[in-house]
Amino acid sequence: MLNKTEVLKAVQSELEYKLNSIQESFDDANSALASETKSSAGDKHETGRAMAQLEQEKLSGQLENLIQLQEGLSRINPKDYFNTVQFGSIVETSNGFFFISVGLGAVKIEDTTVFSLSITSPIGQQMAGKKKNDEIQFNGKTIKILDVF
Repeated sequence: MLNKTEVLKAVQSELEYKLNSIQESFDDANSALASETKSSAGDKHETGRAMAQLEQEKLSGQLENLIQLQEGLSRINPKDYFNTVQFGSIVETSNGFFFISVGLGAVKIEDTTVFSLSITSPIGQQMAGKKKNDEIQFNGKTIKILDVF
C-alpha cells in the first residue's frame, strides 16, 4: 500500500524539479534580454528584445502557478486520513491511484504511478465526496473506488 508521506514527498519533489527548470529558463530569458539591450541593430534588436520579453512573461506566469501549487501542497497533512474523497486524500481505484492535491499529472513512486490532480479537475469533481466501494462514470468508463485514505 502507498504511504501518504512518500506520495506527498514525491509530488513535492516533482514540483520542485519543475520549478527549478522553469527558474533556469527564466534566468536564461533574463540573460537574453540583457544581451539584446546591449545590441543596437535596429529592427532586429527590437524583435529580439520583444521575443525575450514575451518568453520572460510566459515563464513568470508558469513560475507563479507552480508557487501556488507548492502553497496548496503545504496545506496537506500526510497524517490526515479520510473516509471520503477530498483535498489531501489518496484514492485507490480500479483505474489506479489518485492523489487529490494539485494538478501535476503522473508521478512515479517506486513501481506505482500516482496521478496528482486537483479536486476541481473533471475526474476530481466526480470523485469528490465518494467513499470506498462507490463508483463513478468517467469518459464512458465505470471506475470503482477501492479505498480512500
